[in-house]
Amino acid sequence: MRTRSLLLPGPAALAALVLTVRLGMSPLKNFDLFFHLAGGQFVLKNGFTRVDPFSVTGTAGWVPHEWGFGVLCVGLIRLLGAAGPALLVAGLVALNLMLLWKVLERAASGRRGLLAVATLAALLVVYGPTWPQERPYHLGHLLFPLAVLAIQSWRAGNDRILWVFPFLGAIWANVHGSWLLGPALLGSTAVGQYLDERTPESLRRSLKAVGFSVAAFLAAGLGPDGINIYLYPIHHSLLASTQTIVEWRPLNLDLASSWAYLALGGAACFAVGQSRVRKVAILLPAFVLGIAAIKVQRHAPFAAVLLALALLEHAALTRVAGETTDTVVSAWKRFWGRADAWTAGWSAKAGGGLWPTLALLGLVVIHAQHPLPFDQGVKRSVIPIPVFEALRKHPPGKVLNPFVIGGPISFFAGADYKVFIDSRNDPFPMSIHEDYDKLVWGEPGWEDALARYDPDYLLWDIENPGNILLDNLRVLGGWREEARDGNYVLWIRERPTATGHP
Repeated sequence: MRTRSLLLPGPAALAALVLTVRLGMSPLKNFDLFFHLAGGQFVLKNGFTRVDPFSVTGTAGWVPHEWGFGVLCVGLIRLLGAAGPALLVAGLVALNLMLLWKVLERAASGRRGLLAVATLAALLVVYGPTWPQERPYHLGHLLFPLAVLAIQSWRAGNDRILWVFPFLGAIWANVHGSWLLGPALLGSTAVGQYLDERTPESLRRSLKAVGFSVAAFLAAGLGPDGINIYLYPIHHSLLASTQTIVEWRPLNLDLASSWAYLALGGAACFAVGQSRVRKVAILLPAFVLGIAAIKVQRHAPFAAVLLALALLEHAALTRVAGETTDTVVSAWKRFWGRADAWTAGWSAKAGGGLWPTLALLGLVVIHAQHPLPFDQGVKRSVIPIPVFEALRKHPPGKVLNPFVIGGPISFFAGADYKVFIDSRNDPFPMSIHEDYDKLVWGEPGWEDALARYDPDYLLWDIENPGNILLDNLRVLGGWREEARDGNYVLWIRERPTATGHP
């Protein structure tokens, strides 16, 4: 039975296997990855600094709160070549799926039948848009179910597990900005647990858990940003420039992931309504984060996990009040019962992540023996490497660039080529964002914005609306095209040279 358990993959293991192979073999393509790589290289070489090393416009200061992801990716590139970040993402996604399957099992009281599989499928759809992107939120997505597992163990009576949270808080705060969810989840669950039981013992345990949630919060300050990290998530979310970023906008109903999220919410509400017992310990955090995800869609994967737990936990508490005499309904229930029993049996017999683990190890061994040169592992149709190579042939200077391409410039050309803006967003004051909009859209004052920055180079997108600035500069004159690749061009500013008499 043990051998069969290892060789028979369950639903989560099958999904993890497919994603491990697909993501592990994907070229690097996310623009944000490259400012993390640039930051990781800078930290390894120079240490931490509050002064932005990649621009002269980032006067609000550099907060490298996700430095751990950048350093980890740089280290993997040195070991595995260009495949390093992709393999890291593949491993994080696969492990996240296996952890999600485990927390769903506990919420469903050990029975992972059709409802649990359907819930997992809905979670996959919610998470789906994040998978192709090499970004640090995969670490946040992994640490969140780890926190959930620890909280489930605490709810079952294990107080020692609370010691995990200070360490979790310190690690989480140095790899992803979602770290605040850990202390908040533990604290809100502790309050809910007391409201569920209302006994002196429950009060004692809940106060202890709240104390550890405070400890996890304080442990987040054990990083390069120190105590400044405590207010950073709130500060960042309130920035006017943050509201313009797609993932910080309200839930987008044009996306299937948003509808899967709403479906989970609706199913959870139905299960809670049908249950004779309602658990505030899961409902309180699920409600708060569930509403937050409607306002800010980047919270949806985290909130979806809590909605899934509320659904399965209350479905497990529901008692069926007798059988109906309707033959059609009875036939349907018999069919559902057989299918559910077969699925639960398969899930119970199936092992964990043997196959995705072997797939990931195989890819790691291949790339460790034959590391892929970095420029060959990048999706060239997205990242214009020839343009960066052309830029490096010229002296360092100030580059006027689109928002998304700033990180790749800093990584491929180097920190000496100062970008105008990049997708780190918060180092740049609102005046820079306003000047950027004027330049992009040709709004009144764009020439003044250009003069204030006084760039030496223009690395710009030729597609609309990028063509607006290019057309304006052609009329203005003083620029020449140096290189072109895909949708990007490099222009050099032709400055008048001073002449004098001998």
